[in-house]
Amino acid sequence: MDRNSGIRKFVREVLGCTCPDKVFDRIEDRHVGPSVSPHNRCLIIGDRLLIHIWEIREKGQFKENFLAMLEAGKRERDELGLNRFRAVLAVADTGSNIADEAALYFSEFAGRDERIHLHVVPGNTLHTL
Repeated sequence: MDRNSGIRKFVREVLGCTCPDKVFDRIEDRHVGPSVSPHNRCLIIGDRLLIHIWEIREKGQFKENFLAMLEAGKRERDELGLNRFRAVLAVADTGSNIADEAALYFSEFAGRDERIHLHVVPGNTLHTL
């Protein structure tokens, strides 16, 4: 499996994206330093979809930085003229359930912006990437 097919599989099967195949012809994949946002990986799919992936290893880490991730993603989506932003929290510790808390913060941040989506996934789902 090549790198792009792994990304396609993750975006379709884990995130549930129904983008047409043509969108996956152009994929930008970069690792990110924590200067503005805590996410450590950024995908841009077909000049339409922005995905920030943050691998969370400690629950306390999440509380401090989640809003910064959402703000950075929304800003980048708008600046690049992309259609959607998907914030992915990949939780390494399966005993650390942050989905409800993340959904609460997310709903307060996103408001009526239907072009922002939140996904909380187990850390091991990133293996296809």
